[in-house]
Amino acid sequence: MRVSRDGGKTYPLHRERRISDDLPNQPAAVLIYDNAGCARTFCIDLDSSKGGPDAVQRDYTTLTATLRRLGLPHFADRSPNGGMHIYIPMAEPLPFHDASEVARALEARTPTLDPMPMLGLSSGCIRPPGSRHKTGGHQELIGSPTAAWEACQHGATPGAWRRFAAEVAFSPSDRREYAVTGETLPVAEPVAQLRPLGQHIAPDANYQKIARTGDYDTARYSTHSEARQAVIWSAVAAGWDLPAVAVRLENGTWPGLASLYARYRPQSRHGALLRDWKSAVEFEKRRRSASSQEDVHVRTTRGPKTHAGGTYEQIRTWVNAVDLAFDEDRHDDLGARAVLLAVAEAAQKTGSTVISFGNRSLAVATGLDQSTVGKILKRLAAEDDPLIDLVQEASGVVAHTYSLRVPGALADEAGRRTWKRGKIHGIRAAFRDLGLTAAFAYAALEQTDEPLSGREVAIASRLGVSSAHEALQLLEAFGLAIRKNNKWVIGEANLEQLAERFGVLERVKEQIDRYRAERQAYWAFLGIIRLGTVDASVGTYDASAPPPPPPDESFTLMDMLEDVLGAHLIAETPISAA
Repeated sequence: MRVSRDGGKTYPLHRERRISDDLPNQPAAVLIYDNAGCARTFCIDLDSSKGGPDAVQRDYTTLTATLRRLGLPHFADRSPNGGMHIYIPMAEPLPFHDASEVARALEARTPTLDPMPMLGLSSGCIRPPGSRHKTGGHQELIGSPTAAWEACQHGATPGAWRRFAAEVAFSPSDRREYAVTGETLPVAEPVAQLRPLGQHIAPDANYQKIARTGDYDTARYSTHSEARQAVIWSAVAAGWDLPAVAVRLENGTWPGLASLYARYRPQSRHGALLRDWKSAVEFEKRRRSASSQEDVHVRTTRGPKTHAGGTYEQIRTWVNAVDLAFDEDRHDDLGARAVLLAVAEAAQKTGSTVISFGNRSLAVATGLDQSTVGKILKRLAAEDDPLIDLVQEASGVVAHTYSLRVPGALADEAGRRTWKRGKIHGIRAAFRDLGLTAAFAYAALEQTDEPLSGREVAIASRLGVSSAHEALQLLEAFGLAIRKNNKWVIGEANLEQLAERFGVLERVKEQIDRYRAERQAYWAFLGIIRLGTVDASVGTYDASAPPPPPPDESFTLMDMLEDVLGAHLIAETPISAA
C-alpha cells in the first residue's frame, strides 16, 4: 500500500509500505496491478468533484444495474464527500491493456468516472473500504461484509467480462482475447544466445520503457505482439540470454512486458516467450549478416582501480570524519551528506584526496539539482573547520578542485574509529526514488552482520528516530530490509532491479544526455572540438546508440557518469596556499 502525507492528494512510491493489521493513521491506497501486469479487481472511481454527489449516485445506479444484468459480482463503498468506488473482483487476472481500454471506454459514457486508477500500471491505486479519507472519516462499505466477501470468492468470469466490455463499446481483438489458451512448449529445449556487439550489452532505453510501462507507439507497432517482439529482439541484439528476460517477467522488473503476455494462460506464457525469442534470434542473425557495422569499437573511460595504501587510509579516515560531523544537530542535512558521499566515491576511484568534479556531475551522482549542489559545496568549503577545501577555482573545461581534509576537532576520533567495510558507495540509483533517508538507513544495515534495532539504525545512519523508522518501513516494503524479532537486517531485494523497475536509469540517461549537450555547446563556445564519436546499431530500429551496460549491485550514479557520459575523474596534485 502507499500512504499519503499530503492529505490524500498524492500516493508517491517512496511512501509504499507493507499491508498490516494496523489501520494507517493517514489516507492509504492499495496498488491495483501485480508484477505480471494484471489486475485482480477492476476498480471504478466515481468522483464527486465531477458533478457532485447526485451525479455520482446516478452513475452508480446505472453501472451497478448493468453489472447485475450481465452477471458480474461486485461491491462498493462511499466516500465522506459523496464519491463512490465500485469493485469488480476477477475470476482470472485481467491484463493491463484490457483493463485500461475498458476504463477509457467507461470514461466516455460515465461523466463522474476518474479512469486514472486503472491507467497506471505501476502507480494505479485506490483507497479500499475502511481507509481514511482526505476530508476526514473513512471509506464506508455499501452492503454487508459477507456480500463483499462472496463477490471476491467468485469473481467475474472471462465470459461475463467480455459481455461487459462489449456493453461499454470495447471489443477485444483476437490478439487481446482474455485468457487465451495455447500449447506449452518444452522448457528444457536449448535456446540460442548471440554475443553482444562491442560493449553495448543492454537493450535500447526506448524498449526498456515499453518493458517497464507497457506503453508503446501504436503508429509503429499495430499490435501487442509486435511491441513485445520488438522488446525481445532488443534483448537478443544486446547479447542477453532468455533467463535474463524471463526473470524480469517473473519478479516485476518488467511488468509492462508481462502485461503483453497476459493474454496467455500462465502455463502457456513460457511457450510464447520462447517462440518470440527464437524469432528474434533468427531476425538478428539475418540483420548482422547484412550489416557492415558488426564490429564496433568503444573507448574505455574507466581509470585504474588501485589505490596507494596511505591515500586510501586517508580517504577512509575522512569518511569517518564525515560521519562524526553530522551529529544530532546536523542529521537533517541530508543533501550535504549525499554530496560528500559522492566526493568520497570519486576520491576512492581516483586514489587521491584531491578531486576535480563539476556540479552537474555531482548532481547526477546524488540526484540533487545542480544549483543545490553548488550551494552545498560553497557552504561546506566556507565552514571554519571544513571537511573540504576549495584549492582551485573552475577555469575553462576544468571544474572546481577540492581537497579532502579532516577537521582538527574530529581528527583523533576519526583516526581511532574502525573503517567501514567494503566499497565506499555514493547514492545508488534506486534511492533517487526511495529517498536519501532510505539510502542512509540501508547503508547502516549494509555495514553490519548483526541485527539492529530501529534506534540503533537511527544512530548508525545519523538519522532521527522517526525518520529512521519511516525509512525502514519503506525498505521493508521493497524487500531491502527484513524485520526479525523487532530488529532489522538487510533484505535480499536487488537494488539494480528496483532501479530498473522504477525507470530511474532511463531518467538519469536523459539527464546525462541533456548535460552532454550543454557541455558540447560550452566547448563549442570555447572553441574546443571533440573528436572520436562512436555510433552503433544494437537493439534499435532507428540506429541510435543503446544505453550503457546493466549495472551490478554496487553500481552507483557516478559509475553511470563514467560509462555513459565518458566523464573522467581527475586526480590533482595539491596546490600550495602561497
